[in-house]
Amino acid sequence: MVVLFVTGTDTDVGKTMVTTLLTSFLENHGHSCFPFKPIQSGAVEKDGDWVAPDPEMYRLVREEEKAEEACLYLLKKACSPHLAADLEGVNIDFSLIQTRMEELEAAYGTVIVEGAGGLFVPLTTEGYCVVDWMEGLGVPAIIVAKAGVGTINHTVLTVEAMRKRKIPIAGVIFNYIHNDEEAVVKDNMEMVRRLADVPIIGTVPYCDNIHETLADAEKRKQYYADWDFELIRGAMGYESATIA
Repeated sequence: MVVLFVTGTDTDVGKTMVTTLLTSFLENHGHSCFPFKPIQSGAVEKDGDWVAPDPEMYRLVREEEKAEEACLYLLKKACSPHLAADLEGVNIDFSLIQTRMEELEAAYGTVIVEGAGGLFVPLTTEGYCVVDWMEGLGVPAIIVAKAGVGTINHTVLTVEAMRKRKIPIAGVIFNYIHNDEEAVVKDNMEMVRRLADVPIIGTVPYCDNIHETLADAEKRKQYYADWDFELIRGAMGYESATIA
């Protein structure tokens, strides 16, 4: 049984898209898996009910996804989870999250846990952050970074913070949030590799219509065409590349 954690260098760098693509990618390589968003702030209203937008995206590749399994804490306000939980009087119980993860592992084999924002997003009013949670879990993490300008600084700082906590890093996936210049992106990736000495799993090309792309099994294959399966396989505990 395996757990992978998907984190980001910031909010809105594409963690949910990568989590969704990773689900499809692993299942195409014969690994049963379940994408899990334990804590979701910014619920959206759909047909009179409040739903978690990230698991809604997961459903584009796993229609059988059960909403009650895919998200444990659904908070309405679109803000840091610690504030949303405080405003709604919700106490986030990490032992309950751990129990749910273990149940999902037993049922599906591999669990892909999507975090909230970047490393230092607080999850409780006491200042317990995503990075503290990741450190406690001790599972390999995939870093999602934007492909364009500004990513070198954010990605290297993220890697250094994770290494300080001894959080295993499977590698980095660069997401073309904008239609970035190819030469700039290639240089960004090379400098991150050089400065941080971290594996690069691959890229996610720019996408005009995310939902349409993810819903099409053939189209979405193009969006992980350059991913290094051996790096991810190594992170999952199989004989392969060394985790950073």
